[in-house]
Amino acid sequence: MKRMLFMTRYCLLALVAMAFMASCASTRKSSSPHVYMSKQYEELKNVLNEADVSIIKDSLKVIFPNNVLFASSSDQVNDAVKPTFGRFAEILNKYGKTKILITGHTDNTGAADYNRELSEKRAASAKGLLSSFNVNNDRMFTWGLSDRDPIASNNTDAGKARNRRVEFVILYDVKQ
Repeated sequence: MKRMLFMTRYCLLALVAMAFMASCASTRKSSSPHVYMSKQYEELKNVLNEADVSIIKDSLKVIFPNNVLFASSSDQVNDAVKPTFGRFAEILNKYGKTKILITGHTDNTGAADYNRELSEKRAASAKGLLSSFNVNNDRMFTWGLSDRDPIASNNTDAGKARNRRVEFVILYDVKQ
């Protein structure tokens, strides 16, 4: 009788342990970086009609074209895009387990020093606007890439316009 009671308790304990381990595994799986970033991607895609939003492995890329953010040869963000940035910042704040790399780009027109400085100023200006919507500065990093990473040919006006842009790369913060 004692042996039967012991076996029953042992079996119950084993079942509870297996159920607990299964629930931990499913929780771990649903909170994985991929799932987290996929949810953020869906929200960004639905909210940011002005931008190109793509997912690359466990990171996201958001590209705002120059004509949306800046006047030609300017580093001042257009007032018309500020509500869009407000919605963008709202989603960034909702998904706080990320870091944001903000890169400014130019076409190949003009002097190299001017383009480098302009690309840096554009990235800093975009960061400043996100910061005004309470995105934590510690999560954002800027980089001016000048004309070093074109996405279109610089031989046409349309290609140059595409190359004048700001990109946001959103990375899962593994330290979280």
